[in-house]
Amino acid sequence: MNFHIYHPADALRPFVKQYYYWEDNTRGTIQIPQNLFALGDQYLILMLEGKGEVKPATHKAFTLTGNAILGHLTCACQFQVEGPVKVAVVQLNPYGCFRLLGLQADSFTNYYRNLDTLNSGLWTETANALREMKDMKEVETILDKACITTMESQCCSMRTADDMADYMLIRQGNVSLQELSERYQLSKPTLERIFTAVIGLPPLLYARMIRYKTALRALRQLNLPEWQLPVAATAYYNQAMFIEDYLQFNHQTPSYFTPSTATIAQMPAEHQQVAVAS
Repeated sequence: MNFHIYHPADALRPFVKQYYYWEDNTRGTIQIPQNLFALGDQYLILMLEGKGEVKPATHKAFTLTGNAILGHLTCACQFQVEGPVKVAVVQLNPYGCFRLLGLQADSFTNYYRNLDTLNSGLWTETANALREMKDMKEVETILDKACITTMESQCCSMRTADDMADYMLIRQGNVSLQELSERYQLSKPTLERIFTAVIGLPPLLYARMIRYKTALRALRQLNLPEWQLPVAATAYYNQAMFIEDYLQFNHQTPSYFTPSTATIAQMPAEHQQVAVAS
């Protein structure tokens, strides 16, 4: 197995977080950890070889065979691939898809949009370049070029939604719709419409995801049964609220928070993390 993490050019930050390149010669079905994809982010996936299947807990499964955008995931998902497999992934921040591709939430069906249906052949050309590259160092250059090219071709800008998403992250999700409405001088319906169009999620659901991920980062360091969790140290008022979110995003009841059950997806121990809830 060959797995690499690359960093985007400065011009692409903060819209693009990281690049991943994964190559595995294993034949047959390869089960990927449930939480490969972080809540609140979107992913541009180029399936260079093999195919992948996404099985959301609350939606119909779908297959990734070419170039696609995936996310924002709002429930537990299983992801498996049929090897041998080669795949390049661009991890985007919450509003990265809108900034790079100009795609709004209504263009997605169940977390998914096939990029090959767009008029531009940019991503097909990018996938072909990745298949033909001779040196792994070319991954970063090829993906930088593609992302910068598509971003420069967009004229869309909605800084209010960008700023709201960043503000909610700074506040660790501890924010109400009323507070956002007053801060940005927008009515609640207008605020929800703008935020959902750009981010792809209603603002309160996005805040809920941030609170959940923040709590996990704190609780993951403790080796305690879930009934002993000090929820006062998190953004949750009580344990029931946390369990409700855990069921929503993991589709199972929490038991123990040890490294083996944390919601950070990892490749085998000798390899780097695939994606983190950040």
